[in-house]
Amino acid sequence: MVTKAKAKVKNQILKRKTNKKASVHKKSENNKNTKSQVRRMKPQKVDAKIWAKEFDVKIKEKDFDAALTMVNEVRGIKRWQRLNLLSSVAAHQDKMKECEDYMRQSVRESDCSSGVKRNLSALLVSQGRMAEALPFAQTAWKESPKDLKALQLYLNCLLDLGQGEHVLKVCKDPKNQFPHDKSVMIAYASALRSTSKPEDAEKEIDRLLDIFPEEPVVHRLKADLLGDIDSHRAIKYYDSALKLSEKIQGEKDPAVQWNMSLHLLRTRDFERGWPAWEQGFHKVVGTMGRNLPARIKSLPRIEKVKKIDKNKWTLVCAEQGIGDQVLFLTVMEDFIKDHGKVLYVCEPRMHPIMERSYENLELACPGITFDWHRTSLPKNGYIPLGSLPGKYIKSTEDFIKYRKPFLKANGALYKKYREYFKKQANGKPVIGISWKGGYWAIQRKTKALLLENWKAIFEKDALFVNLQYGDIKEDLEYLRKNKLNLINFPKVNYKTDLDDWVAITAACDGIISISTALVHFAGAIGQKVALIMPEKQGPWILGLSDTQSIAYKNVRIFRREKGEELSDLIKRVASLIIT
Repeated sequence: MVTKAKAKVKNQILKRKTNKKASVHKKSENNKNTKSQVRRMKPQKVDAKIWAKEFDVKIKEKDFDAALTMVNEVRGIKRWQRLNLLSSVAAHQDKMKECEDYMRQSVRESDCSSGVKRNLSALLVSQGRMAEALPFAQTAWKESPKDLKALQLYLNCLLDLGQGEHVLKVCKDPKNQFPHDKSVMIAYASALRSTSKPEDAEKEIDRLLDIFPEEPVVHRLKADLLGDIDSHRAIKYYDSALKLSEKIQGEKDPAVQWNMSLHLLRTRDFERGWPAWEQGFHKVVGTMGRNLPARIKSLPRIEKVKKIDKNKWTLVCAEQGIGDQVLFLTVMEDFIKDHGKVLYVCEPRMHPIMERSYENLELACPGITFDWHRTSLPKNGYIPLGSLPGKYIKSTEDFIKYRKPFLKANGALYKKYREYFKKQANGKPVIGISWKGGYWAIQRKTKALLLENWKAIFEKDALFVNLQYGDIKEDLEYLRKNKLNLINFPKVNYKTDLDDWVAITAACDGIISISTALVHFAGAIGQKVALIMPEKQGPWILGLSDTQSIAYKNVRIFRREKGEELSDLIKRVASLIIT
């Protein structure tokens, strides 16, 4: 029995060994077959030019799935290259956000080509995002100094962001490297003008007109230069630029229309001026135009609504500087009557003044626009604040019709400051003063803003009140050394504490100022203002020869007469102070 059992076990062991050998042999055969299949499946090398040509064909045929498959399956390319190819597919699919994302990932790679940085910059420029585009254009040009397109983008961004001096430095070598390139020459001429070098700019622009007589941008440059001294002459060149752009591009250049708009408004051509003013939102105008966040511009404009429903909400969004905002509020009362439920989105510092001045107006902070489209509130749409006047003011007469006070100062604060001034003045006139900032400070075109030029005013026997915002430490020191008096409120921040600023303004007997936000607030509450114009051209609202503001009843404009020195103009204004 034992022998038979042993034999049986032995047979089972032999059988298992045989099966195991067979299994190992079969597995070996399977491995050989698998390796053979892998060898057969191994990607074959493809000529890069042939691959690129096939890829382009797929893109042109809009076979994007096939193009994406090619990108994902291709071997032997770097990560930034694959991302760049994916961005190309996304761009052709009009998925610009996805395209931008791929490009941004690509440029993060240390070995990324400068061409991708240039292309990312170009994409951002095309969307009017100059500040974001600038570093990519700058890097692309520094890495590839012979890349003319990168240089052009770089210069374009610098100009748009008001960095004229930087443009002049950057152009130093490229002017010789690309002596016949139109874009470089135009950028250089533009920078000369923007940095207050009018004579050099005029020579360069006239040379450009001789070389490129049919180039719209050159005509626009000439118009911009002339606009600093003569709006009527400037408009002629703007018109020629528009005709040329329409001839070449099939449509009028929005950038030309935008630059022209302020001159049309200054010359009181409201019929053409307001439509041109609306071009300030066009992407080609960039940051130099009328800026609103993309989240607001994506909302529907009320102009596209067939019929305004007064029971639905209309959003009015503040824009431009605080002074311009006050000017645009001129017609707000009529706008509320015509649109019913109006929600005005503005900075919190304006809320107290607006609450007192407009009983039927709802107020909100800018943050509300993030979720406005998600709310269930019934809506008509939105309109930028600066577009309100164009709906109601078609002529100078229309403007004059609205020339009445429309803002209200804080009564309690007014009483407090008025009583304080009476005690300090001892019967003298109380004169509010503002001598710098505003239009001419931005334009960097005059030295009239220096306080020593205003000495004739401070020498009058009056109580002078500081209404100047910003850093005035040096100015106050000058007054102290020269024993000139000026009431100051150091604890009141005129930029943020608008309620106090306006109340102090109202508590004065009158105001002497250059064109700043102060003039708009003072004019809007009905205060008397002597507005000094140190140069011929000023903000468009002041016109060409107006001596009385068309927007504010009690604002008189004092211009330099032909051949008159600035000191004589100041003395003329000082003589208004009756002591």
